[in-house]
Amino acid sequence: MPVFPADQLVQIGTRLFESAGAPADIALLVATSLVDANLAGHDSHGVVRIPQYLGQIASGELKPAERPQIVRDRGTAVLVDGCWGFGQVAARFATELAIQRAREHHLAAVSVGRCNHIGRLGEWSELAAASDVACLVTSCYGSGPYAAAPHGGAKRVLSTNPLSFAAPVDDGRVLVDFATTVVAEGKIRVARAKGEQLPPGAIIDAAGRPTTNPEDYYAGGMLLPFAGHKGFGLAVMVELLSVAIGGADELDPQRAYGSLFLCLDTGAFRASAGYRRYAEQFRERITSAPPAQGFSEVLLPGEPEQRARRQRCQEGIPVPEATWEAIQQAARERGVRLE
Repeated sequence: MPVFPADQLVQIGTRLFESAGAPADIALLVATSLVDANLAGHDSHGVVRIPQYLGQIASGELKPAERPQIVRDRGTAVLVDGCWGFGQVAARFATELAIQRAREHHLAAVSVGRCNHIGRLGEWSELAAASDVACLVTSCYGSGPYAAAPHGGAKRVLSTNPLSFAAPVDDGRVLVDFATTVVAEGKIRVARAKGEQLPPGAIIDAAGRPTTNPEDYYAGGMLLPFAGHKGFGLAVMVELLSVAIGGADELDPQRAYGSLFLCLDTGAFRASAGYRRYAEQFRERITSAPPAQGFSEVLLPGEPEQRARRQRCQEGIPVPEATWEAIQQAARERGVRLE
């Protein structure tokens, strides 16, 4: 498996997106976001997405030069039109706007409709936490393409409906970031590229039978919610927040793609210093617990990503052969040099 330094992958992604019509700043932002996902250890949201995005541009589904616009502003509640541009561009715009409004009003929510795939949700909640703002991000393809079956069902009626939450601590942030399915669709994409099987209980095939073969998913199979009815319940709430409350279906009823960015200032109810003091005591309580059998230590949510980032910044980012070949093929088709 080839291994690349992060800056080389950013340059490759930037060139490819520019060749497809993205302005230089947008191409760089999106490429950097994808590589950041690889650095965090979430390869399902990394450069494996480059061929996908290029295909969406070629089909007209993704408009590479479009920028988000505010369509309704109520101070602490803002509706943004992503204009079917890159999702990462709209997500950064929405997050920065929510941070600004949360600083002014202590609480703010920004909804984005007509928005393509926004990448790793944790990137945006982490961005807010770095500004001393807690942040919840939810995202949903309310009108499909669906990927997941409901608890007890055998038909695709839900997207992966991911959510992320981050809150600041003294040397970083606590981060939760996961799909409400056992695995995200991108994880299946990575397993397929590596020629690996999926964990049991992650998907069922088109007939509703358990399987671990990634190919069965792409032949009409379905993702399953994690923890059965609990993951399913979260998935339902993510769609109601991202689309029904956020209004994404009104911006485009045919493609009701929506994301919600909810920010809460850590000083909204008390001095921020008081929050920090409690957060540090809380962290110490958790991480001081003796490890159970089979574990060497207790980590907070988000620490595995921080460790992956340190390691991959030093050692480089591994890219599956199939993914690298797809990127090279895209470059050949567009006459883009990757050296």
